[in-house]
Amino acid sequence: MFEYQLLLQRYNALASAKKPRIHPVETDKIMSSKSAAALLDVVKSHNVGDVMEFTAQKRAFDQENARGLRSDEASEGESTGHHPSSSVIVVDSKMTPLEAATLLWENNIMGAPVYDEATKTSYVGMFDARDILSCVTAAHREFLSMGGHHNPGEDTSLPHDVERHHKTQSELMAKALQNIKINTKPPSPGAVTVSYLAARNPMVPFHSKEDALLDICKDLKARHKHRVPIIDASTGTRVCTGMISQSGLVAYIAKHCPPESLDEKMEDAGLPFRKDVVKISDSASAASAFELLDSKRLSGIAVVDEDGKLIGNTSARDIKNAVMDAGKTGMDTDILSYLAAVRQSQVVKNDKYPACHVHEDATVGHVVNLLAKTGYHRVFVVNAAIRPIGVVSFADIINFFITKAGA
Repeated sequence: MFEYQLLLQRYNALASAKKPRIHPVETDKIMSSKSAAALLDVVKSHNVGDVMEFTAQKRAFDQENARGLRSDEASEGESTGHHPSSSVIVVDSKMTPLEAATLLWENNIMGAPVYDEATKTSYVGMFDARDILSCVTAAHREFLSMGGHHNPGEDTSLPHDVERHHKTQSELMAKALQNIKINTKPPSPGAVTVSYLAARNPMVPFHSKEDALLDICKDLKARHKHRVPIIDASTGTRVCTGMISQSGLVAYIAKHCPPESLDEKMEDAGLPFRKDVVKISDSASAASAFELLDSKRLSGIAVVDEDGKLIGNTSARDIKNAVMDAGKTGMDTDILSYLAAVRQSQVVKNDKYPACHVHEDATVGHVVNLLAKTGYHRVFVVNAAIRPIGVVSFADIINFFITKAGA
């Protein structure tokens, strides 16, 4: 009995020691944040229509800047990407995945609804430009199986219909893209179709432009979605009149939030940024990097050197560049050399590739504005040695002000 009491006392002592002793002021800091409250105030003060108007103006400005680099044919082709009753970019279900991705890239967006042209009554779902990444990695695997070299000087088995000395790398890659059937018209048996890819991302829930912006934020948080469709059903038929994406939402909030209200450091504000960072060595091949991106369903990963120092990152634009490069640059090239080559070959006005990282003592405002200006889906957080120790994404910002401000 005495031993039992001793054990009980020791257990109670250990249990009390494990409970963190928090000063009342620290408790307030954990429970609330000035920055989170300021961000939430902006959200509560505006509705869906406000963000749609802001996004439309921004897109028009971007397109006007890029118009000088487009041909008349390309400009005319843009009109076919709109629903007949809507100004939003819409993917025709008859398009091939490559055509759909190109339409999105031409309009500087990452996702769009797919309209069932056959029935003219419904949307299949959302097509995401990142879906094409699976096709790129599959094409590279096909390229290897057709005689491409994984390592310089390494021979691979060749099918009887491929002549080693008469097939350049770009020819093999083009044949590989054809073999996985992402750009065949009409779709042949086994072809990857836009409808198949879009059906994996159903367009739910629907919102109207009169809805509260906070409802959109809560849906983005709860459903782990990158964008939400805005529907007009006034004519009796649901027509998608706009999209609100995580990036567009954060850009809108950043523009309307007083800078002085976001001067808290991330740690002090309670913005969670310390987490495992998906990264790859600078010596790894581009193919390995894209395989990792595809498996994690990400658009950006950190590139580090042999000491673990952050020296670069991939972005959603690089997926576009990889496809448009069409195999001219070997995907067995190390990732940084590959990115340098395809970025240079696909020069587009306003396409920039800034290093996207902040130090752990950065303010909430600095992070939010960096996300808004670069359009990157995430900002890497580094320590004094420039080693990545965390990351902040659009989703993290939305979760932050909803959770910390008690929405």
